[in-house]
Amino acid sequence: MKMSIAVDTGGTFSDLIGIDGNGELAFAKTLTTPDDPSRGIFEAIRKAGIDARAIDYFVHGSTVATNMLIERSGGRVGLITTKGFRDVLRIQRIVRPDSFDLHWVKPRHLVERSLSLEVTERIGAHGEETEPLDEDGVRDAIATLKREGVRAIAVSYLFSFLNPSHERRTQELIEEIYPEAHVSISSDVFPQWREYERTSTTVIDVYLKPRIDTYLTGLERQVERSGAGGLLIMRSNGGVMTTASAKRRPVTLIQSGPAGGVIASLEIGRLMGIDTIMTADVGGTSFDTCLISDSAPTTTSSTELEFGIPIANPMLDIRSIGAGGGSKAWIDSAGLLKVGPASAGADPGPACYGRGGSDPTSTDANVVLGRIDPAFKLGGDVEVLREPAADAVGKLGERLGFERERTAAGILEIMNNGMAEAMRLLTIDRGLDPREFTLVAFGGAGPLHAADLASLLGMRRVVVPIYPGVFSALGALLADARFDYVKSRITFSENIDPDVIGQDFAELEERAAADFEREGFADPPRIVRSVDFRYYGQNWELEVQIPGGEVTMQSIEESRRRFDAEHERQFGWNFPESDYELVNFRVTAVATRSTVELPELESGRLPQPARMGNAYFHDAGGYVATPIYRRGELLAGNEIEGPAIVVEDDATTLVPPEWTARVEGYGNMIMELA
Repeated sequence: MKMSIAVDTGGTFSDLIGIDGNGELAFAKTLTTPDDPSRGIFEAIRKAGIDARAIDYFVHGSTVATNMLIERSGGRVGLITTKGFRDVLRIQRIVRPDSFDLHWVKPRHLVERSLSLEVTERIGAHGEETEPLDEDGVRDAIATLKREGVRAIAVSYLFSFLNPSHERRTQELIEEIYPEAHVSISSDVFPQWREYERTSTTVIDVYLKPRIDTYLTGLERQVERSGAGGLLIMRSNGGVMTTASAKRRPVTLIQSGPAGGVIASLEIGRLMGIDTIMTADVGGTSFDTCLISDSAPTTTSSTELEFGIPIANPMLDIRSIGAGGGSKAWIDSAGLLKVGPASAGADPGPACYGRGGSDPTSTDANVVLGRIDPAFKLGGDVEVLREPAADAVGKLGERLGFERERTAAGILEIMNNGMAEAMRLLTIDRGLDPREFTLVAFGGAGPLHAADLASLLGMRRVVVPIYPGVFSALGALLADARFDYVKSRITFSENIDPDVIGQDFAELEERAAADFEREGFADPPRIVRSVDFRYYGQNWELEVQIPGGEVTMQSIEESRRRFDAEHERQFGWNFPESDYELVNFRVTAVATRSTVELPELESGRLPQPARMGNAYFHDAGGYVATPIYRRGELLAGNEIEGPAIVVEDDATTLVPPEWTARVEGYGNMIMELA
């Protein structure tokens, strides 16, 4: 029987979920294999009892691209740019994280100055050629980069987004003279105005290409040898694409793994009738959070590698910090307790794994406090040892002068506050009230921290979804194919020509149709149009939708009213009488790849606890007798009074005192504060 599967590979675990033609689900959670992530993927397939030859739809979400950038583990990158613009990546922007920190130093970009080379050429501000491309100069630049051993070359010329002819000719010369090199041109990667953002994004795209190409090519071979088929890759915009598309544009993989969790949260919200959600994805190495408002995830067209190093690419607006089950606790030079961002990862992992890890982690703290019970194996086969965890936390406590339990509680409190601060950046900093959202907590450690996070933010309802430990993989299985397209054309309100705008949209939609045909779709994709508006004199814009069909002044004015409303919502004011500008014209194309029907749960009486444990709660004054339930035994309508712990192979849920947990019809647990 044919099988559809999705595998999400994180820093500690690789998670799999699959469904066959009868709607039967399969799950697996295995330790990630950092030296070759594909080994962990096929170990998960084997552990789930799936015959690889039956797989005809295979979606993979990964943190490989994200980790490459965080660790800066790629090779050397060269940049060919317009004469006079060699130092764009070093000048950056004038903004700084702290206006009063006179000692702050701008982060270094990925290109050494000696490998940033200029050539004579110029495209004018209206797309006209004002100086021809010096092809001999391009050849000299290519020869220099080849001599230096550079295998990744970015090309970013001034105003190339209006006229890409010089960049395309440079790409042809690179492919002719140095075919072994990987190349990205800015008019393909980010065809928008803003020279620094466009150059930065193009450099990051080509920086990822060599290793991503090697990784995906190896995965393709493994899949082909196994007899599986239908391999697709999760994108940072919440869609899926072929491996060929991923190799062409690896910058779209930067939030590949976490994006799946947002898509799954969207589906859970639809099933439960919840349209405002904040996600809390706590994995082994990182914490990721995103907002879903009015049944749609928030998106962004830019994120940052480090402060001041932009990555301009349409993606889900996911905020990430280094906080997870493997996050190490340590003492800084001032004697203060810190948690993360360094992680014990999968090898050796937390001390409680018994694999040689000696640094205390948040997982070890949860073991010490009885919130993770050693009687139950993580992922179904990872044994948890209390003694190494207690020893690691105890030694740290001795250095701090605290008893073991207080140290463990401090580790969790610091980690929780760090995650809560990331969530405030998405809500309070934008004028949104987190109390109006439902927290959906998942990942292997998300349900352990969910109630504490909700309490810190004043939220009173938490949903722990079905299959929380493999939830991002579920989202990858649910994801549609999605591509985003953009064209810059700065247009003043007094000079708007609806026919020209209509031609811009038609051009983007033709590209979408061609890309989806290449992806294997017989039917055309669904199209959503949007425009970036700004008031005259502003330097930043807001994206709003514009109706489909023929572009008219009436449809533009309708979008203008949406812009005024969105501007007031975000900033508290608008200026409806002002002149305005249209900056970027965008098309999002979506097509359905796969459908998954989640099974409903039978109702019945609450089962007896699997065992009794002792969990530590500071507000309760210490350890409290705590019943431990197996989630697989719970039925629809069951209600559990806290304190309690609910265990399953892929996650553990903590229900503190004064909280209750109720199982709804699809098996999702709704936790509420009394």
